Amino acid sequence: MFHMKLLVNKFTISAVLIIIFPLQVFSKGKIYGKSKTISKEYIKYENCRLRQTLVNMKDGQKDGYKCIYKRQGKGKDITVFQPSPICQKSFKCKMEEQ
Repeated sequence: MFHMKLLVNKFTISAVLIIIFPLQVFSKGKIYGKSKTISKEYIKYENCRLRQTLVNMKDGQKDGYKCIYKRQGKGKDITVFQPSPICQKSFKCKMEEQ
């Protein structure tokens, strides 16, 4: 009879521990000190696609090429000056503040 009570007590203690410990494992985490991600400003980007390539003329002579890109959202076109006529088709550009 004494062994039966001891077995029941061990089973009860084991059941309580199995229920209590997982609750502590899944509890909320705390951040001590200042958070680095809350104060950080994130830069938003959008897709800019090639609209056209133009010859850049300066004083009547060719001075490279203009690659004009159209933004995915609203905003002004982006112009990139370069020496070759080959422009990349698209790239990620910073969004304008509106």
